[in-house]
Amino acid sequence: MSHAESRLFQSWAHGSLSLRNRVVMAPMTRRMAAEDGIATEATAAYYRRRSEGEVGLIISEGTAIDDRHAYDTLTVPRIETEAQFQGWERVVEQVHAAGGAFAPQLWHTGRLAADPIGPSAGPGPERADGTRRPDTREMTDEDFAQVLDAFAHAAVGSRRIGCDALEIHGAHGYLLDSFLSPVNNRRKDAWGGSFEKRMRFPLEVLRRVRTAVGPDFPIIYRFSQWQMDDYRELKFREPAQLRDWVLALRETGVDILHVSTRAATDAAFPEDPKHPDWSLATWARHFSGIPTIAVGKVSVTLGMDEAYGETPDATADPRPSIALVDRGEVDLLAVGRALIANPDWVKTVRDGSWRDLEPFHKDMLKTLV
Repeated sequence: MSHAESRLFQSWAHGSLSLRNRVVMAPMTRRMAAEDGIATEATAAYYRRRSEGEVGLIISEGTAIDDRHAYDTLTVPRIETEAQFQGWERVVEQVHAAGGAFAPQLWHTGRLAADPIGPSAGPGPERADGTRRPDTREMTDEDFAQVLDAFAHAAVGSRRIGCDALEIHGAHGYLLDSFLSPVNNRRKDAWGGSFEKRMRFPLEVLRRVRTAVGPDFPIIYRFSQWQMDDYRELKFREPAQLRDWVLALRETGVDILHVSTRAATDAAFPEDPKHPDWSLATWARHFSGIPTIAVGKVSVTLGMDEAYGETPDATADPRPSIALVDRGEVDLLAVGRALIANPDWVKTVRDGSWRDLEPFHKDMLKTLV
């Protein structure tokens, strides 16, 4: 099969979401909003360029749901006030004008926030430079209510300004993901303990968002094996645990799963006698029966925890990841750092010229281009 004939570059639709191809721009934190959390004209131009490059679905960088505890730095874009919604509306208009679809990623950084809260109190996680973040405060009943209201408010506003879908960030050790972790969630009440209880708050957020936007607005949920302060974490240690999680997401109202792994093609459970080569996204789609996005090291060589040194991240062959789509193991493929380096990634790879892709380098994060 030639690159151009791949299912990745064919149109795709699910419910009310219609895409010109199955390429997704992965959410990537840029921290370049104004200090009042408003997405700027540069933000709109940045996303428009990837839409002009024919990306099917743009998922925004992590977008904080409130001005209280959700963001980690002041220049993270937010989605709470009317001025912040208007900033994102300009982004949506620019993406649509270039033929793409847009979904904001609703984000609460939790333990990693500037003013951190989480399921349990604890020392702040260590930063890359060896310093520690502020200590985490255990969430109270008031915090639970506030976070639920903030997610619902952000979701309603996202639909109102014309977004095509929304994504709930439930991955990488941030607030919702931390509830799943027995290390970070040591509660003895209804929000902690067994895996079923640790799932309760993320599912409650999803339930509130689904109620807020109605039955026909597409909701994507992102989850992961790893978290930002522990890339070695394995949240789902056996297929049965993953099955329980994705079935709960499906039953609570998710339309699309976004499965974040260090590499999209990595085997999730290599000890499994029947499917030792299946990726986590393949397993998730198998159990849930709903559309699934795979992400991780698509056309780059280094993992997220390795990619920000002085050496450029060498370009890698994207075809093994694309094969996941062509074999029907996943439905869509999300591309991250390679799209920062190559806004025309879709056209370049479709033309069979992936070797011409520019390598990603951390210096590219200094500007929003």
